[in-house]
Order: sequence, then C-alpha cells, then structure tokens
Amino acid sequence: MMKYLIRTSFLLLNLFTASRLIAQQQQPEIIASITPPAPDMSGIAVTSDNRVFLGFPRHADNHQSFALAELVDGKPIPFPAASYVYPSSKAYKDWLVSPHGLYMDKNDVLWILDDGKRDGIKEIPEGAAKVVALDSRTKKIIHTLVIPKPVLSDDAHYNDLRVDLSHGKQGTVYIANSGFGERYSLLIIDVATRKTREVLLNHYSTSPEPGFMGFLEGKPLIYDFKAQTFPSGGIDGLALSPDSKTLYWTAITGRRMYSLPTATLSNPAVSEKQLSDSVKYEGEHPACDGLTEDEKGNIYFGAFEQQSLVQRTTDGKYHLLAHDKDNFVWPDGLAYRNGYLYVTLGQWNRLPSYNGGKDLRKPPYLVERIKVNTN
Repeated sequence: MMKYLIRTSFLLLNLFTASRLIAQQQQPEIIASITPPAPDMSGIAVTSDNRVFLGFPRHADNHQSFALAELVDGKPIPFPAASYVYPSSKAYKDWLVSPHGLYMDKNDVLWILDDGKRDGIKEIPEGAAKVVALDSRTKKIIHTLVIPKPVLSDDAHYNDLRVDLSHGKQGTVYIANSGFGERYSLLIIDVATRKTREVLLNHYSTSPEPGFMGFLEGKPLIYDFKAQTFPSGGIDGLALSPDSKTLYWTAITGRRMYSLPTATLSNPAVSEKQLSDSVKYEGEHPACDGLTEDEKGNIYFGAFEQQSLVQRTTDGKYHLLAHDKDNFVWPDGLAYRNGYLYVTLGQWNRLPSYNGGKDLRKPPYLVERIKVNTN
C-alpha cells in the first residue's frame, strides 16, 4: 500500500510540474499573416520603438514582388521605397536582389545582408551580394558594402550577419556563409575600409556535421548534399554577446555551437591557424535555423525538430518558451526587442526542391512574437 501511495504521489507531482511548465509558457501572438501574391519571408529585425522589418529573399523563389518591407498594421509595406526593393535594371549594387539576414543595431540602423542569389540563376553577379546599412528613421542608405571577387563565390549562401560596432573605425560585419554549394565560411568586412576576408573555409565548425539526421514534422531525414530533403548547409545562425566581445554561431545541419572572441576575429593580423585554434566549442543546442540574442546575453533558437522556441541562458541551461506543432513548422528568422522574441515562419522545409517538385507550403506565412523572461 505504501509503495502504491509513493508511486501515486510521484505521478501526481510529475503531472503538477508538467502542468506548471505548460502554464508558464506564453502564448505566441500572430502579428502578421502574409498570403500570396506577397512572397515568403525570412529575415526579421525590430527597432527600439517596435517597428518590424521583414526580408523576402529570391534564392528559393525568384519572385517579382518587394524584397524588404515594414509591417504597418500587420501589412508588409515596401521599405524604404519600391524602386529599391522591386526587381530592377539598375546596377545590382543599387537595389536589393535577395535580402536574407537582417540586424538592427543599437542606433536603429538596419543592416541588410543581400545574398544576391535568385532561383534558377547560377551566377551571383558582383554587386548583387552586399551588406546595406539603412537608417530606419530617415530611410537614408548609410553604407553599401559589396562583397567583391575573389571572395564572392557562386556557391556561397550569405545567410546571417552581426555588426560589431566596437571593432574598427566604423564597425565590423560578420557574415555566415552556409553554402549553396559545398563552401562554408565566415566573412568579415571592415566597414571603414571595406576590406573583406573569408575565414574558417570548410572548417569543422562552419561545415555541416557528418552523418546528421534530423526529424522534420515527424519524419527522420538524413543529410545528403546530393539529394537534399530539407534545408541544410553549414554555418547559419549568428549571435553577438551584449558587450560585443564574443561571436557565437551554429550550423543549420548540426547541433554544436561555437564561438570566437571578436578581438581575434576582427584582427586581420591573426593567422588562419590561430583563428582555427581559438574556436571554442560551446556545447550542443537544438537543431535550428537562425539565432538571436538579448541584452542579458541569453541566446534564442527556433528548434525545427521540436517545432519550438528555446532559450539558452547565460549559465548554459536551456528553457522551452513555446511549442506549436501546427504553426512552428520551420522557425526561421529570429529577433529580440523590448522583452519579446519575434519569429518568421516561412515553411521552408516544404519547398518543392525538398519534396519531389511539390510545393507543400500552406499559406498564410506567419510572423509571431512571444513575451520572454530574460532573467
């Protein structure tokens, strides 16, 4: 009888704990519901006064619509002007070809990573791949940093970026190249001099993890570069510590997080071997696409296997923020601002290229946010 009571009490305690955890999860709020002919979105960035910007890349769908927009009353409005975000016959450096990663700095300058890639076109023309710094208040373009040849590669996929304003006269940009081909690396741009370097090329920390197997919507899938069945590649998500002293990164095809001191990474005098030897393994993480960070140093993940949003606190512990098997199909771009975590849900694993030519996406494409505890 006593054993039965103990077991029953233990079961009730577990159920009570589980119910508390579920109750503690905040309910995500849908802030935009985007339907065709509007395109599918990826990157997201938020200003200090909660204005939301979205990027609409053309690497998976060479659409003829806007490539960058601000959410106004839940609707995407071309930003900063239609002439800059729609396809154009102007020089490639003078319009947004395929913006992917977005980053909002402390001055509300929107940094846009244009990977320059369009579906069905192998070449990335010089001028198409670039970083644009745009004042979100005045709409003025502050910098256009073209990724030059020979650093520029048609096999590159410039996916995410962070801007470190503490190194270099005008800052340093770090770019994740997750690779359309088997080329994976970090790019570093000195904003003042515009000098661009490619480092950690096909390094173990920037490459897909060999033998990776993941679950997507309940299906076990094995990574195969020659027969891809889900979005895959190398270094993808980036996060920058609040003091700008550490850059973190993850590979989209992997579960290991790495870091480097920005003092080392931004210094062109540091050799490739020194960089390689300085890479720090930060432990495992949920398989994810993008990352974001808050002012306390917590890092956030869109866990595509678990269809969840997850927080890693500064003590290295992980916390479930929200789970939604219906809407969190492929959490993609993440942004944190003023106590909220924002996420774009583009359903990229349902693209025709991963599903025998069938487009399995089910619009609308959602943008959601959730209140988070940063302590």
